[in-house]
Amino acid sequence: MSMHQPSYVMGQHGGHQPPGSWQQVHMQMPLVSQRGGATKYEPLADGDNTSSEVRSGVLLCCGTCCGGFILILIGYAAILFGFLNNFQAWSIQNPNNPVSRLYQPYLDMVEGFWAMNPLYLDRQRLLYGNNFMVAGQVVLGDFDSVETALTSPQGRTTNLGASPMIVKHLPKVKDGSSLTFLLALSDQGAGGNGNHGKFKAALDTVIFNHAAGARQADDTAARLLRELGAEYEQLSREGAAGMQKFFESPENGWMRFMVRYMHYVLLGMNPDDEEATALLTQAYYSVGGAVHYLEPLGWLKSSQVEGIMERVTQLYVSSPAMQEHPGALPEYNYLTNTETSKLLTAMMCIAAMQGPYQLGLRLMAYKKLPDLESAKKAGLAPPSSIDMGEQWDALDLDNDEAIELHILETSRLYMAVSAVHRVSQEPFTANVAGADREFPAGTVVNVPMSLAMLDPQKWGETRYQFNPQRAGLRENTMAFNEVGNRHAGRACPGKGVSLTMLSDVLQEVGAARRRVLGISP
Repeated sequence: MSMHQPSYVMGQHGGHQPPGSWQQVHMQMPLVSQRGGATKYEPLADGDNTSSEVRSGVLLCCGTCCGGFILILIGYAAILFGFLNNFQAWSIQNPNNPVSRLYQPYLDMVEGFWAMNPLYLDRQRLLYGNNFMVAGQVVLGDFDSVETALTSPQGRTTNLGASPMIVKHLPKVKDGSSLTFLLALSDQGAGGNGNHGKFKAALDTVIFNHAAGARQADDTAARLLRELGAEYEQLSREGAAGMQKFFESPENGWMRFMVRYMHYVLLGMNPDDEEATALLTQAYYSVGGAVHYLEPLGWLKSSQVEGIMERVTQLYVSSPAMQEHPGALPEYNYLTNTETSKLLTAMMCIAAMQGPYQLGLRLMAYKKLPDLESAKKAGLAPPSSIDMGEQWDALDLDNDEAIELHILETSRLYMAVSAVHRVSQEPFTANVAGADREFPAGTVVNVPMSLAMLDPQKWGETRYQFNPQRAGLRENTMAFNEVGNRHAGRACPGKGVSLTMLSDVLQEVGAARRRVLGISP
């Protein structure tokens, strides 16, 4: 479904002008002269017998506009806090209705912002069941529906999950004629023209390749891990303030490691280049970040962030990995080095520098798992009650299999990417807002992995418990935009790098933690 933009035509109301309209006030001003097609007017002199009529017209015009604006705001408030789910179910069924066109785009932005909170979708499912509306999308939240979506070709639009994106900020080919941003490109078989597969192939060839795997296993990567462990050990002895500095300061600890490690492994960049590290930290953490691409907050500091992103692109263009770019070949739809670098800048900002960082905060017990209302409603302990520090301390740090399952179970309870979306290719029927409703082709469907990973029909009564040994975990994980290893071409290309990095971090930092706590290895 395409995004609807409200249109405003000043003074047009069924072909006639209402009393006090801006055209009438305009015509009441005394004409002085007309030159070169431009008509000039001068203010009425004091005492002129038409001045009170003009003032009345102006006041009436202002009053009408203000009154109309207030009524629209009241309408928004009534929808947002009164019948949001029902209104959107009707609105998406009737996308061309003037009321839909007036309200829905702004509801998309507001509720899309709310839906970035991992607790929001859980609360909505508690209220409405597996199917409901969010930000102009139909949520189909049972495991089977999400599984089908992730293993089938997907149509896409310019949304990040439930949140509308700023098209101007997304990467494009040089002439601006088409987007290169993978998350907004449809698959062939779902309305796409093949660009998604070709542009993804360019990234896989240049970035997610054997050279990256070799760097991840070499001495430089090992040194960065040791430095992270040593810094954790030092700052943990400073108590809560030290841990806050380690996990939240862009110039220290976890963020600094993410910047240096990821850019060394993926691009071969020098992790000791402090100037480059400072720029990348600005782009992805301290100034920029994923919000740069999201409506409406992404417009804040827009020009400043755009300048930083352009400098990052140039940094990528000259990186060792990009120097191996094979050139504008037909199998990549002629994507150039610079265009690939622009694409990578957006993907790093939205995915690679955010997902592993957020998941790492939970794995290393700095942030709690979600405090889900659905668990409390069911009379069960929510994931927030799980002591992740205790789980980490009991983990066998020499067992790679156990560590990977520990990561997958953590990501089941906390999905760093909680939802994606697809565009329906044909009409479909779903029970939403208490009724079976038919939605038109082009409807945007929310694909909530976070809900599927807690579906009681799939995971049973133990769904909120932490159990890395649970049956079917590896085969059914959706942590990387796939189901186990099953997908239709949209699995996260950084899955291997992320899993290896997080596993190595849990081992290295876990050993440092045990030294501080006096726990035997």
